[in-house]
Amino acid sequence: MAIAQQEIQAQTVDTSQPWQRRIGHRRSWLWRGWQIRYSFWRTSPENQRRSPIVLLHGFGAALEHWRGLMPLLAQDRDVYAVDLLGFGGSRKGEADFGVSLWTAQLTDFLQLVVGRPVILLGNSLGSLVCANLGQDPKNQVKAIALISVPDVAQRQAMLPKPLRPLVNGLERSAMQPWLLKLIFRVARRPVVLKNWLKLAYPSWAAIDPELLAIIQAPTLDQDADQAFVALSRRVGQPGFAPPMAEIFPQILCPMLILWGEKDRFVPVAIAPKLAATNPRITLKTLPDLGHCPHDEAPQLIYELFSQWLEAVSEL
Repeated sequence: MAIAQQEIQAQTVDTSQPWQRRIGHRRSWLWRGWQIRYSFWRTSPENQRRSPIVLLHGFGAALEHWRGLMPLLAQDRDVYAVDLLGFGGSRKGEADFGVSLWTAQLTDFLQLVVGRPVILLGNSLGSLVCANLGQDPKNQVKAIALISVPDVAQRQAMLPKPLRPLVNGLERSAMQPWLLKLIFRVARRPVVLKNWLKLAYPSWAAIDPELLAIIQAPTLDQDADQAFVALSRRVGQPGFAPPMAEIFPQILCPMLILWGEKDRFVPVAIAPKLAATNPRITLKTLPDLGHCPHDEAPQLIYELFSQWLEAVSEL
């Protein structure tokens, strides 16, 4: 579907929940026949000349995951947050999920909705999309900040070439749809989600009900189980994401990498190696924080992000 044919509609949302009031105005966007949800927050008129920020969430998350950081960023510039296809409030179902698909989604979003040079900020899976998007000068990306970069392509690279077809074939055979749907029904239960979130949030003594509701809500959507099956069968396969060690050197704009030292999903040990691939990268490790520091400590992330932007140029 051509960009000119795509539709943008206001979205009726329940603002009775506290986090709904902290993520700005919601819109529904039709992209290639898929409904996509995004939100935006306008800054003060004197700051609107600055490049806006586009936020991309991680695997299993949604734009509400920026609930603490988005209002802070909106003090200085316009902010957009997007739900990737298959996540959050965007449409669920079977699709050829991968970084290339989400990059195409965001490329069109920047052209159709934002329409000016941007700064990208992504967490986890969203960081892969940000980097892939930022390597193409046509997207007019002025700076990129990444939080916890899961370079999934490294796993394939570590497998000896002769063994890759065998290992990939065994994994595909183990990921039968009926089994994955059963895992999905178990995994979305609050008690299971809470234990998973404790791994992602080492600085929190307890997982609050608000966060639990944010993560669980999309799993109850229509065709959410189909999206989970499609994602699970694709994420470990070749072509799901390009190697970041190849993408990073091609990026010409300033880059910031933030990484929690207690990240239990993507070890901080790989951060220096990734940062060394491009002299434009500034790496900051964060003591006592885990995989989602933007939600664990939004004030700290805002301060580090703002100081970095001020230091690299007038953006």
